[in-house]
Amino acid sequence: MNHEKLTRWPNLKPGHTNSSLAAPFPVSRLALVALFLLILLSCGGAGNPPASDQLQVAVYPSAVNLDQGGTKTFTVTVTGSSNKAVNWSVREGSSGGNITSAGVYAAPAAAGTFHVIATSQADSTKTAFATIVVPAVSVTLSPPEATLRPNGTQGFTATVRGSIDTKVTWEIQEGVSGGAVTSTGLYTAPANTGFYHVTATSSADATQSATAQITVTTSSGLFSPVGDLQVPRVYHTATLLPNGKVLVAGGAKKKPLYFSGLATAEIFDPTTGLFTATSNMGSPRFAHTATLLPNGKVLVTGGEGASGLDGQMDPTPPPALDSAEIYDPATGTFMPTGKMSVARAGHTATLLPNGKVLIVGGGSNDSTALATAEIYDPATGAFVATGPLGTARAYHTATLLTDGNVLVAGGSSPTETLASAEIYNTATGSFAPTANMGTPRTGHIATRLSDGRVLVAGGYDGTTDTATAEFYDPSTGSFTPTGTMGTARERHTATLLSDGNVLIAGGSSSAEILASAEIYNPATGSFAPTGNMATPRTGHTATLLQDGRVLVAAGLNYPAGGGISFLTSAETYE
Repeated sequence: MNHEKLTRWPNLKPGHTNSSLAAPFPVSRLALVALFLLILLSCGGAGNPPASDQLQVAVYPSAVNLDQGGTKTFTVTVTGSSNKAVNWSVREGSSGGNITSAGVYAAPAAAGTFHVIATSQADSTKTAFATIVVPAVSVTLSPPEATLRPNGTQGFTATVRGSIDTKVTWEIQEGVSGGAVTSTGLYTAPANTGFYHVTATSSADATQSATAQITVTTSSGLFSPVGDLQVPRVYHTATLLPNGKVLVAGGAKKKPLYFSGLATAEIFDPTTGLFTATSNMGSPRFAHTATLLPNGKVLVTGGEGASGLDGQMDPTPPPALDSAEIYDPATGTFMPTGKMSVARAGHTATLLPNGKVLIVGGGSNDSTALATAEIYDPATGAFVATGPLGTARAYHTATLLTDGNVLVAGGSSPTETLASAEIYNTATGSFAPTANMGTPRTGHIATRLSDGRVLVAGGYDGTTDTATAEFYDPSTGSFTPTGTMGTARERHTATLLSDGNVLIAGGSSSAEILASAEIYNPATGSFAPTGNMATPRTGHTATLLQDGRVLVAAGLNYPAGGGISFLTSAETYE
């Protein structure tokens, strides 16, 4: 007898045969067939395993994150059975939330990891489960601190994470002696100086809260954080509107190779210290201009656009734009207006005494500069050529003088940083050279002082960033050196304050982004340090508010870990 063949017999699978068993086996062929059929029948038929082995249950999604109180509908797939029904349950019981017969799960009001289970009604041994992670509740406040004058106001925004219930209750730790706060987070400081604290407590979890410290002081020269912008941005514009609010429009975001324009815009409310979104511009743009017109609307012109689709490598630098649009504060919308004769970025726009706007220079990319200029007429919505400039230039300054003419100074051409300056005569529509500056400059500032002179300070001189400053005297048509800034800087801001002094803030110096600020006193011709900004920034904006404060917003910074950080932070200078 062939023992090898005998021992292999139990390993035959249903539906398989072994031809070596046919002749040597000492049984009849008929008996062999009968025995083989009996085995097949006892196994459920050839090629068909038991139904319980085929039945499978799957739940989708298999893992999910949900806030406390959040809901999620799970779907189930049952294969291997005509009965597709399941029973739903929560492994942790009622403490883990609840789930309906339709698979709709509701997370509990507690943090943890929970599991929903789908059990086949056809075979209760067949189940599948999904994992739900529910985070703890947390509260943050923006801004986290503020400095106010006695009886000053500041709006705070509370952000609740981890729960669908985002409501908070507000209180002042010091009670009524610490001021007052509304149900929307608007804080009013007391008449007395000191340190006070506003707390927002989660309605979903009373153990979770956040506190902001408020310093109430009569000291001057202080920067105080306000609410964050909705969108990080740099090389944007900020325009004071007739209602006292500030329109912040456009700017750049970072892409893999190039900056790319933003179309978003937002409004800053000095009463609350908060930014809220307004309508988008028709075109993304940065390094553009924004000019308040006599009718209260804002003209936005040119700039650089977008450099490709989000999430994709930008193939080329963003193009310069010839388009322009008008923002209407009454409707909160942008509408297109006439196009410029040429695409421009890094140009200037100056409101003339007759209500028209002078557009000067700029470039179509970083390696070009334009000598052309044009006038925008709000009455017709059209641009008409004027000029041209004596020297092509971009990233220069243009300052309206007391006689209605415009001083155009410095900037860059494809081959050099410029010291030259020229005067635009509004009456004749022509440019004429005036005295050169003492230092070539681009990325500098120019501010008309209360006495009609123009302060020009800082910038890049073609070799390095400079701390030098000079003023232009229209009566003599000449530049004269004045005091030197404490820090060399470019792409900073300069704001004429209500007392006639000039606030210089931020900018960059070599590879450093600056938080420092200083005050220029025209009476003494000198600069003196003032309080530092809370955040170093360059490419930001500075806007004089109707209450005398200066709003400093957004820009970029170099974080300690390297790279570039586009900012949402903003602060005001007292």
